[in-house]
Amino acid sequence: MKTKLICLILLIAPTLSYSKTVSDFINEHPDLANQPVVKSAIQQGAIGNAAMDAMSNGSGSETLSSDTQNLLKEKGYEYAITAIRDLSVSACGEGGMADVYGFKEKDCQIIQKIDSEIE
Repeated sequence: MKTKLICLILLIAPTLSYSKTVSDFINEHPDLANQPVVKSAIQQGAIGNAAMDAMSNGSGSETLSSDTQNLLKEKGYEYAITAIRDLSVSACGEGGMADVYGFKEKDCQIIQKIDSEIE
């Protein structure tokens, strides 16, 4: 019986999908390792985008938090990409609001570098 169970697990395990998270995105970009202000802005942007999606999908006040968390678990990496793009354009672009986010020039350089590497 144990052998059948182990075989079944080995057959099913490769088919399970692994969803990448906001943390995965941050960890894949070593330039972010020592940039707490930028990391925080990416995380906040990802959470905000997931919350907007949850509301667009019909979440109410009672389920918004849990629905947002579920979306972040499922598509957190994608939300992080959107957040970095938003920051690159709105905060670090020409006439941007870098000072509102508390970004220094180096922060914007990192954001724009990462954004340019994303397909």
